[in-house]
Amino acid sequence: MELPLVSALFVTYKRFDHLNRAVEAFRRNTDYPKIEVVIADDGSGPEIQEEIRGVAADGYALSPKNRGLGANNNAGLQLCHGKYLLMIQDDWVCQGPPGYLTEAVKVMEANPDVGIINFAGAPNPPDLSRRLAGSEEPCYITPLPLENGHHETFLYSDQPHLQSMEAMRLVGPYREEPMVRSEIRYCRSWRDQPTFRTAVFPAWHLKVFQCDETVASYSAAMFSRRSIATLLPLAQWLKRHCQPVYRVSRAFFYSCMKVLEELRIVK
Repeated sequence: MELPLVSALFVTYKRFDHLNRAVEAFRRNTDYPKIEVVIADDGSGPEIQEEIRGVAADGYALSPKNRGLGANNNAGLQLCHGKYLLMIQDDWVCQGPPGYLTEAVKVMEANPDVGIINFAGAPNPPDLSRRLAGSEEPCYITPLPLENGHHETFLYSDQPHLQSMEAMRLVGPYREEPMVRSEIRYCRSWRDQPTFRTAVFPAWHLKVFQCDETVASYSAAMFSRRSIATLLPLAQWLKRHCQPVYRVSRAFFYSCMKVLEELRIVK
C-alpha cells in the first residue's frame, strides 16, 4: 500500500520545553514514512517563538498575539497538506509502538467512513462486534460516547487523534472564541454530523500518547471539572434540601468560570 501524507500538528502556548520534548518523542517513536510536522503557537512572545523556530518542522504558524485555542488550531491547519491530520497538544508525549500511525492510516484507508481514530480522550466503549479491516491490531467503531452522569462526553476529543481532512472539511473550522466554548462547539458539530464514524484501538488508548502530568494545565475545562468534583457533595446537598440556593450558586459558579476564562486566568 502506498501510504498518504500525514500532517502532525503540534499546538502549543508558552511551554517550549514541553513542546520540544513532545516533538522529539514523536519523531523517535513514530516510523511512518510520509509526515510533515507543523507547529502552531498561540502568541507566546518573540523569545519563545524564536526558540520554536529552532525545532525541526515543515511549517510554523506563530501568532503575534494570544487569540485562543480555536484560532491557533485554524492557523496551524492552514499549513497542513496531508490527507490525514494527527493532532497533538504540547503536553502529550508519544510512547509508540512505532507502527501505530501506519496501522491507523491503513484502517482509515480501508474504511473511508471512519473520520477519527482516538488515541486519548474519554474511554468511549468500542463495539466489539464491529472490528474494522486494515490492521492486525484490533480497531473498533465507537458508536456512542461514554455515559457520564456529571457532564456530557463526546466522541470527538482535542487530545491526540488522527482525523481525515475530508471529515475536517465537512465539520468546518474551529470557532475562534474562548477555549471551552470553542471545544464544546466542535465536539457538538462532530456529534451532529451523520457522515463519519469514530474508532479506537483499545490496546493503544492512552498508551501511544501519555499526558505529561508535570505540565501546568491552562485548560478551563480541566479547571472547571476539578472544581466541580470538589464542590459536588455540597451541590448535591443543596439540590436536595435548598433548591433556590442551589440554582443561584450554580449560576454564580458558571459566571465566575466565564470571567476567569475571558480574563485568560484559565485558558
